Amino acid sequence: MGVPTTVYIHTNIYNYSNKYKNLDRFQNDVKTFLKEYDRIVLHKDLYKLVFKSYLREIRSKVKILLQKFDATPLDDGSTRPEKEMMCCGLCFTSNEQFRRHYKTVHNEAFLVYPNMLELKSAFAKLDHMRHRLDEYTRFGKEYTCTMLVDLKRVAKRISCTLKF
Repeated sequence: MGVPTTVYIHTNIYNYSNKYKNLDRFQNDVKTFLKEYDRIVLHKDLYKLVFKSYLREIRSKVKILLQKFDATPLDDGSTRPEKEMMCCGLCFTSNEQFRRHYKTVHNEAFLVYPNMLELKSAFAKLDHMRHRLDEYTRFGKEYTCTMLVDLKRVAKRISCTLKF
């Protein structure tokens, strides 16, 4: 007589037989990622290198997916020197000046003690989004304008997070 064991069998929840179900699920994943983005990058300052590598990878995969559907990203990740930034009635011409002002005046540490559950949840959400982008780049053939706009928003928000 053997010892009873429990075996976990992974079943794929994404059904590629119906192309519009996959499109709908991917759109919902992107919308959820956008809604929870601020909570995901909450630990960005504590774990700089890990979060930046995840965010860079997600941004590059979003750009690949946008290029697949012939939609150019809004932001290529480069800075625009001719753009003036306004804050507190002051005008800044370089990102370095703006960063110094922001850190001295506005940067209040709102995350004093890292919550390990939130941190693990953030890593899981980043990994899920990275995985879904890979799957949709390989298998997805349909797109909607809403999905493209949301993907452009994801790329822009990640670029802004990486810059500042």
